[in-house]
Amino acid sequence: MAVNKVPQSAVMSIKVQAGLTSAGGPAFKTLRFSNVKPGATDADFYEIANAIAGLQSYPLTLIERIDTANLVNV
Repeated sequence: MAVNKVPQSAVMSIKVQAGLTSAGGPAFKTLRFSNVKPGATDADFYEIANAIAGLQSYPLTLIERIDTANLVNV
């Protein structure tokens, strides 16, 4: 029995530091972009996320890729 993974969707999550909390710790905002092409390479994904983050006035702290796939018995 062979199982194949079939990519379905990808989500890009960009976390930026948006200032400080009242306690003095960092406050974060997360920007999420759904319907990203699941076949995009990690390098392309990273480059695009950095380009989007460059449009923000806050510093980038994290880029996250969240993939969804179906497992199919072949």
